[in-house]
Amino acid sequence: MSEKTFGPFELRKAYTTEPVPADFQQRRRISAAMHTLSERLIRAEADEATLQQWAERLEALVETVGEPERRDTRAANRKLFTGAATAEDIFHMMDYDPVGGPSNPVAPQVEWLHEDQNGIEGAVRLGLQYQGPPGRVHGGVIAWLLDAALSRTLHAAFRLGVTGTLNIRYLASTPIEDTIHCRAHITGQEGRKIFVEGGIWHGDTQTVSAEGIWLTPKSLG
Repeated sequence: MSEKTFGPFELRKAYTTEPVPADFQQRRRISAAMHTLSERLIRAEADEATLQQWAERLEALVETVGEPERRDTRAANRKLFTGAATAEDIFHMMDYDPVGGPSNPVAPQVEWLHEDQNGIEGAVRLGLQYQGPPGRVHGGVIAWLLDAALSRTLHAAFRLGVTGTLNIRYLASTPIEDTIHCRAHITGQEGRKIFVEGGIWHGDTQTVSAEGIWLTPKSLG
């Protein structure tokens, strides 16, 4: 792993161009297996004996894993804002992102198709573990996705900010088990306030619209 260091506006570049560390290749395998397992087991039709067998095998794995130590990424995050973060630090922050993080088994696995100063676009297929009403994505999951998408728009435009407000309007049902697209772009800025709009589309149909205000840190405002 390179010892080169990166600042906050080089995060995307480092994350997409630096080689994936060997340990993260294994973390991603674990996460992918857990993600697939959760989708296949939820609401699975099986007899009691089969369910008991699955439960016992999974409980045995939990016992084997135990409670390993965990890395605190707060120090890595502070290093990023001083331009001292290594690529390893960035993988420890980004690979566990709750939306799209390949080492996070609960993260919807968004594929980011386009990112620049004009906006972002991502595609994702959500399984039954994200269902609310039958056949539809849960509204809270929609908000989860859009908060991440609108936030990502700032990073793509080399700006920093945290969510201040997020307003969502549900226009139509968003289906599970089919590809949907999330898009977002910055519409303006007033002082510390950055205005962002976006939404979710299923094919040519927009199912959700969103708008919000992101606040730049006071030290940068």
